Amino acid sequence: MNSNKSKNAVLIVLLFAVLFTTLYNFKVSSEMDDLKSVFKQEKADLKNALDEMIKDYTDVVVRKKSLSKRLRIEVQKMKDLRDSVAKLEGNNYDLIRRYRSKIASLERENRRLFIKIDSLNTANEALVQENVITNEILSQKETINNELTEKYKKLEAKVAIASKIDISPVQVVAMKERSSGKLTTTSRSNRTDAFKVNFDLLENPITESGKKMVYIQIIDEKKNVITPKGKTNLKNGAKILYSDSLMVNYNNRRMSLVSLVLVNRDDILKGKYTISAFVDGVYSGNSIVSLR
Repeated sequence: MNSNKSKNAVLIVLLFAVLFTTLYNFKVSSEMDDLKSVFKQEKADLKNALDEMIKDYTDVVVRKKSLSKRLRIEVQKMKDLRDSVAKLEGNNYDLIRRYRSKIASLERENRRLFIKIDSLNTANEALVQENVITNEILSQKETINNELTEKYKKLEAKVAIASKIDISPVQVVAMKERSSGKLTTTSRSNRTDAFKVNFDLLENPITESGKKMVYIQIIDEKKNVITPKGKTNLKNGAKILYSDSLMVNYNNRRMSLVSLVLVNRDDILKGKYTISAFVDGVYSGNSIVSLR
């Protein structure tokens, strides 16, 4: 009887021991599952935080090359850290704490770097705005200068026109030399020894007084200059050959000029001859004479 009681007591004790062990193992297993879930969530949170930081860096546009280089370095650091977090296995909470510390450090660097970037962007925007204003001012100045230049050119043209010394109609006669040496008019080409040219310089109170050069040019129907004496430049840039030149002292009042251009009658053929006058480097007028 006593022996049966002892056996029952042992069985009860073993039953309680098995029950306790089962309950304990269930509790430990449940806690391990919870810890794995927490660890998995921690990894996900770290990865999400790093992804957000990488996106923030990638979205930043900086013109400074030195900062762009630094941004690339920081982005690579975060990508490496994210890859390390993704490879974490087991329940190494010590590594989790270390990675959290690294992320916190990176966030502090983020704030300092972004503050610097914001300052640079603000400065760049100010410079851009300043450049826009400067360009507008320069554009306005250029427009004003162009307008002034155009007005000055028009004024110059008006002054040039007003300063031009006009002449009376050019009078031309062909002349032959008699045996006595006296010159008389002729209309025959084979008897022409000279062209007598006369006209007046008209009054002009605007132009500058003083010495003026007057050139006479005689050309035939083939545009050949008769008895060329030299070459001169006109104010418009053209160059002409002339048949005669006179230096006059113009005092802004009307004055008469006469030019006698001697020619070789053998060079004078039938046809029309144009006699042009150039006063002070400007074409002033012409006349045409016909010889038979």
